[in-house]
Amino acid sequence: MIAEKRELFRLALLDVLRLNPTRFGLSVPAAAHLMALFGFPSPNHQDVADGLDYLERKGLVEQAIKILSPENRAWRITTEGIAYLDERS
Repeated sequence: MIAEKRELFRLALLDVLRLNPTRFGLSVPAAAHLMALFGFPSPNHQDVADGLDYLERKGLVEQAIKILSPENRAWRITTEGIAYLDERS
């Protein structure tokens, strides 16, 4: 993925997570499904997982705590992620 498209992809992931402000977050398949709303109709699940991991390292998203079935990872946007998106608009 070229740099410009990667940036748009990561911004779309943040937008997707902002659509779901619950404490439960979204899994990779759920986030991938919603990426179509932002111009990425069928993203590779590994690209979504890699994007979420990157955003987590930057502090813009965090993993939702799952007591039951923690292997089914889910992410949610942080207040820093919301602030980042708000600064861009």
